[in-house]
Amino acid sequence: MNTLDLDLWQDENLIRRQNQLKYQFWELLGEIGDLFPQEDLVQVHSNSKGKKLSQGQDLGGLPYQVLDLIRDFDFETGLNIRLLNWFGKGLFLFVLAGKSSYPKLQLAPANFQLCQSESPWDYQEILLGKPYEKQAENRDFNQWFKELKVESSIERNKNEWQKEVREVFEHLKAHSAKSQI
Repeated sequence: MNTLDLDLWQDENLIRRQNQLKYQFWELLGEIGDLFPQEDLVQVHSNSKGKKLSQGQDLGGLPYQVLDLIRDFDFETGLNIRLLNWFGKGLFLFVLAGKSSYPKLQLAPANFQLCQSESPWDYQEILLGKPYEKQAENRDFNQWFKELKVESSIERNKNEWQKEVREVFEHLKAHSAKSQI
């Protein structure tokens, strides 16, 4: 493309609406993070490093925001719960679980899919691409994901998304209890 889209560039109302929407999602993700204090996170995973909000402008050409809970990214023993808000694509919940700490974790009953990509960070491949041929047990990581519903009601989203995260925590606690028997 050899020309600038000056109509878009000059559409102040559209740009302000987009920025307001990004701010609303940012605040909402922050509020959800605040519902999970570090004391609760270490009860789920003792190596919890807390929570973190981050954002970027170019995931497949679209802005995105991320809320990470626990933040132990070790593929063998770690655990991370991630809410990914990918503008134009959807809101997704990811569970990255260490292969040795959570070897038989099953989230399919909670409508999660097992990640089939070569990398846990390649969201375009995970969510939009073709499944990778390598079997799950041969990958270096275990990651589950599902799309969450987004409604116009901020309060309803907050309640539903935090409920989804709490359900993951319950699955993890149940898995840990089974592993200790």
